Amino acid sequence: MWNRSKKEEDIQQRPAPAPAPDYSKEAIPMSTYATRQVEHSSTRAGAAIGKNLAVVGQISGKEDLLIDGRLDGDVDLPENRLTVGPSGHLQGRVRAREIVIHGAVQGNLEASERVEIKKNARVIGDLKAQRPVIEDEAYFKGNVETIRVDAPKPAAKPQPAAAPAPESQPSLLSPDAKQEPRKG
Repeated sequence: MWNRSKKEEDIQQRPAPAPAPDYSKEAIPMSTYATRQVEHSSTRAGAAIGKNLAVVGQISGKEDLLIDGRLDGDVDLPENRLTVGPSGHLQGRVRAREIVIHGAVQGNLEASERVEIKKNARVIGDLKAQRPVIEDEAYFKGNVETIRVDAPKPAAKPQPAAAPAPESQPSLLSPDAKQEPRKG
């Protein structure tokens, strides 16, 4: 106690650093909806139009797209997700699997699964989706159509046409002809 230096006392009094958390455990999905399978052949997470880019023309493809800049034209991503970021502006028709809007869009939106219009987003145009979501404080002007996906019905087998009963058939005889009574 008398022979110890101040440095040794400080080292002994300091608590040991907390161990780093283990992030290697797999997360449990919270959604009840089926998850989409990730393609392992693709190394890119998706394409992006940055804040300082302005694009004029049509965009179509098979990967997710993030728009943080300005796009004047149609977007066609039938199997992927389109996200319009907070600083993104899009003017044109959009068709995608999922559409998430944080910024401004002027044009019709059509999604095979869901459209989300987030808080502070601005959308002018019609919306057509299986699961449309419009959050509080979002601006939306247009019509909403919910797509209903029913299970495919089995094809109906055509029934053979039954011959009508003889009593219900109109008489082919002239009105002047007499009918003989039936014997049965």
